[in-house]
Amino acid sequence: MEVSEIMAAAEEATRAFVSLIPDSPLLGALFAFVTFFYLPMAVYQTYLMFSGIHHNDDRYFAKQTRLDKANGVIVAITTNGMAVDVVEWIIASIEGYRMDIGIYVIKEARDAHVYSGKEIVVPADYVCPNGSKSKMRALQYGIEALHEMGYGSETYICHLDDDSLVDQDYLEYVMHYMTGEGGQGCIRLREFGRHMLSSLADIVRISNCETWCKLHNRKDNPMFVHGEGLVVRADIEHEIGWDYGTYGAEDLIMGLEISRRGTFRHIPIGNIFISPPVTAKDYMKQRRRWFWSIFKTDGKLRRLSLKTYLTYIYMYAIGITGLISLTLLPIVLLSAYAIPHMVLAACLFNIVAFFGYFQFGALFCDRRPCAPMLLLMQIPVAFYDGFSILYALVTRPNFEVFETIKKV
Repeated sequence: MEVSEIMAAAEEATRAFVSLIPDSPLLGALFAFVTFFYLPMAVYQTYLMFSGIHHNDDRYFAKQTRLDKANGVIVAITTNGMAVDVVEWIIASIEGYRMDIGIYVIKEARDAHVYSGKEIVVPADYVCPNGSKSKMRALQYGIEALHEMGYGSETYICHLDDDSLVDQDYLEYVMHYMTGEGGQGCIRLREFGRHMLSSLADIVRISNCETWCKLHNRKDNPMFVHGEGLVVRADIEHEIGWDYGTYGAEDLIMGLEISRRGTFRHIPIGNIFISPPVTAKDYMKQRRRWFWSIFKTDGKLRRLSLKTYLTYIYMYAIGITGLISLTLLPIVLLSAYAIPHMVLAACLFNIVAFFGYFQFGALFCDRRPCAPMLLLMQIPVAFYDGFSILYALVTRPNFEVFETIKKV
């Protein structure tokens, strides 16, 4: 078949497809709605990226004052016993920094492995007053044990999950510059590419850290708080505790409680290395847990910060409408419907901000092909990530069990 015949066949197929698309004002109205619904986020993301560029680590660090007396620092690794080899690697890595810090592993009684760090064993019959389970139960027992050991206002606790690691610069900052009650730095990806879509989708977490976290933490108004690398002064952690009785969101609640009682301003220089989920199923399970954690707090999150609560609702809503707009865009462009110039301009701005926000996170990724790979895969990644919200809505988890994922 000649090239002209192939082109003619393609044109005929396009015309046939277009003929199936109705010239519907309703279609145009729906497209306009999802476009303008996303626009505030696109504008704010653009502002956040410029703010992140201006308020970089060098400028932030230049404003910090080294303490005359170093803080005491301990690292607390909370594990369910399913990632023994990773926990040992984390301990060995931190010991390699040759810093004067303590390393504690908070583990369940059923975990028979003897870790090379100091162990805090949660008794099988330990019950929290508010009924907290799983990780919150372990964290609550852990801070009670650390308090009994005498850790207080002179010591900061750096929390790690059993798949995360902070570098030496991070701990050096906590030891020599940290003041106030708490803070948190920015994440980076390790083991990139074990599951490509999950790795690429997780780059937005870097974007969120470098924009939302840095801007709002500086203002003592935490919006995104993650368990990895969370730093809390020991006396304040004991005062607040982890016994929230919620399904999850314990890290966000802790950040908001710290801000309410003191300050959550510090952003330790250095990196928190996390591992993306290694399967699509684990990615969906993780995101489902995060989704329901926001809404299964018995109103606690809403009472602590209505603004934060509403922000999460809006972000999850645009996750759905964003998928609708990406689906509608080619249909509307191919239809006979004439897109108003204002709608088209807003749509183009949304797309640029959307791509730019992911690329902003990719700039901090150590893997050189990360940014171009993400650029090429951005649309599939968007559908992959957006589908996790639908998955969460359709397949509600067992709220009596804290779902875990494979760690590497």
